[in-house]
Amino acid sequence: MRLFAALWPPPEVLDHLEGALAGVLDPASGGGPPALRRTSRENLHVTLAFYGQVPDGAAPDVRAALAEEATIAAPLHLHLAGSGSFTDRSLWVGIGGETPELTDLMLACARAPYATEGPVPRRPRPHLTVARASRRGTPEGRGRRRRERSAAGPSAVAIAARALAVYRGPDWMAEDISIVASHLGEGPGGAPRYEVIDTLPLGL
Repeated sequence: MRLFAALWPPPEVLDHLEGALAGVLDPASGGGPPALRRTSRENLHVTLAFYGQVPDGAAPDVRAALAEEATIAAPLHLHLAGSGSFTDRSLWVGIGGETPELTDLMLACARAPYATEGPVPRRPRPHLTVARASRRGTPEGRGRRRRERSAAGPSAVAIAARALAVYRGPDWMAEDISIVASHLGEGPGGAPRYEVIDTLPLGL
């Protein structure tokens, strides 16, 4: 079972975000090129920590550690704000509001058992991935297109990130941590299907 911990923005926050994304990413609305694949609405989340493939029966250990961290944390006033990209492959929208407290929570969640190996960033960057560059074609063709894009100018991801840089969504209160199972390839178009297996209230 592949597990991660996440926050889920409420419907009104996603409604506002999707209105902004339509103008930037939806070709039918005059937005971005089909080279960018939107993240499906049901998969839009803020990752707190990733645990990867955990052994059978290990989920209770992860839950126990996260429940302890959730108890000493507090609900967070947040909003979506700004945008950026990771290596021209994924487009994200940033998080504003009580971000110091949010990054502290991310660091705490990363200390739970089975967290992804490797150094934990001192100050992780909270974000919500909204689109990814398409991976169509052969590796050789994709490499050639990357070289062509480098010569031609900014990528589609970079252009979209600039367009969303001034985005600011409505405020919301994050009141719980979700423990999520990721089922690879089971969602629409081969995307992951996410299943919330537990919810832990913050500050209780």
